[in-house]
Amino acid sequence: MKISPKDILKLILSLGITGYILYNSSKTTDWNQIWEALKNFKYEWILLSILLSLFSHGLRAYRWAMLLGTQGPRPSTWTAFLAVMVCYLGNMAIPRLGEVARCTIMKEEKNIPIPFSFGTVITDRLLDLFMLMLLTLFLLATQFNLLKSYFIQKVDDKLPFLTMIWPYLALAGILGFLFILFVIRKSKKESNPKSIYFKINQKVTELISGIKAIKKVSNPLSFWLSTLGIWLLYFAMLYVISFGYAPTAELSFMAGIAVLVMGSLGMAAPVNNGIGAYQALVASILVVYGISHTDGIVFAVVSHGSQVVSVILFGFLSLLILNFRKKKKRIDTN
Repeated sequence: MKISPKDILKLILSLGITGYILYNSSKTTDWNQIWEALKNFKYEWILLSILLSLFSHGLRAYRWAMLLGTQGPRPSTWTAFLAVMVCYLGNMAIPRLGEVARCTIMKEEKNIPIPFSFGTVITDRLLDLFMLMLLTLFLLATQFNLLKSYFIQKVDDKLPFLTMIWPYLALAGILGFLFILFVIRKSKKESNPKSIYFKINQKVTELISGIKAIKKVSNPLSFWLSTLGIWLLYFAMLYVISFGYAPTAELSFMAGIAVLVMGSLGMAAPVNNGIGAYQALVASILVVYGISHTDGIVFAVVSHGSQVVSVILFGFLSLLILNFRKKKKRIDTN
């Protein structure tokens, strides 16, 4: 898979944002105190968290395989799991590169068209967004009075910057929408198979069919239970980390939900694997629940760092297994 100049630009931008966040957060952070806390952490809870995360990745792979199976033979959950782990590994290098990587793997392994596969990935992400919105609404509905001042302060801090850039964002959005509308209309009218607009129309059609695959899954109950299971495991893998550190050992259930929501927002930020954004958001929300900022940073560093190590380890293993399978396939065909 080739890395385009756009990917390199994404990497540079991502590293710049990450550096900015880390620089700002380091001003008020006592790293010596954090290092001492990390040495006293109970690491058996980290191992349990990693195990729970692997189960969540397995459920995601199972759900994705169900979507892919709506158009032709369904790939095995094992193959989908390997692709998902390589996806996470790719996203650590360049944001959103992993999504392209896992679709490419499915093309090579099962000859599933990349546009259709990418459409199912979009569905996968939309489901995550839907679950995150439900959790956010639940959190706000039950903890509004506690969180009101926190969110007001966050908005006030960012208001001058948003006021300055919103006209440019609005203009970019309008121009982008008009361009997409032009391309779609042109593509629908084009009948020449060699035309770029005709090819775009084909790809868009396959992409949309991938997004709509959710309507065709063979077992809707298993599909939605796996969706719920993914997020239950996300909560559990974060919550068990709190037991390994004395200041967070009695973290409340609702505080755990708040950490899950803010951590998910941090992971969605346009930075490498949420580095910096995750730590800043999780530590700041824990302050609301009576945890000091330094202790919140320790929790965030451990919960995020353990998953980074897990993704690197199992992502590389998955990559090796896929390469071995590819070589074996070539030998068998010769």
